[in-house]
Amino acid sequence: MRKETVEQKVYQLIKNAIMNRQIAPGNQLFESAIAEKVNASRTPIRSAIMKLESEGLVNVIPNKGAFIVQPTIEEMIQAFEMRKGLEEMAVQKGFSNLGVNEVQQLKQYLYEMKIAYHERKIVMYQEKNNAFHLVLAKATGNSYLIDFMEKILNRITIYMVLYDVFNGENDNEERDILEHEEMIEYIESRDEKKLRSLLLRHLDSSLSKLQQDKLNYQSLTTLF
Repeated sequence: MRKETVEQKVYQLIKNAIMNRQIAPGNQLFESAIAEKVNASRTPIRSAIMKLESEGLVNVIPNKGAFIVQPTIEEMIQAFEMRKGLEEMAVQKGFSNLGVNEVQQLKQYLYEMKIAYHERKIVMYQEKNNAFHLVLAKATGNSYLIDFMEKILNRITIYMVLYDVFNGENDNEERDILEHEEMIEYIESRDEKKLRSLLLRHLDSSLSKLQQDKLNYQSLTTLF
């Protein structure tokens, strides 16, 4: 098996385990155990871990090893503070550019979010949610804002997948869908002030829910 193939296999194996909440935050990735599991040398495994680190899924600590990311509450708060600033700027700079095409995109992403919600597919739900919010950022035409928004959305997605589950209070989940419907309504009615206000409340609610959720994970040793 070629190095690239092994690296990709290891990368996907670990990423899927993290995103499917099969590995708890803070657990260590042991190269020797992974090498034995996939019957490979450590070189492609290290490359895969470096890629996971670049995506924010793994922390590599010198002289200690690689660990599944374990964000603190403070880190989550900081991420949401940054996102709120970016979302506000997106509305301020891009609201006037939101037309029929953008509204149709938002409605399509919301439709796909509803499907993912009913099928209890949290990763897909977060991906469509991110695409929804990126429509607002892209309307600004500001490549830096779009880039930063995409990065912070991807980082928050990791937090949501690790700590936020679809078997909590249905009221929270239903409210999330309804709030996205409201966002579209405010865009169609050209009410920028209400959209900005709702976005900030929406993010505060998401952070609050994220802080409260706890998960039970299976041991890393069952995978590697």
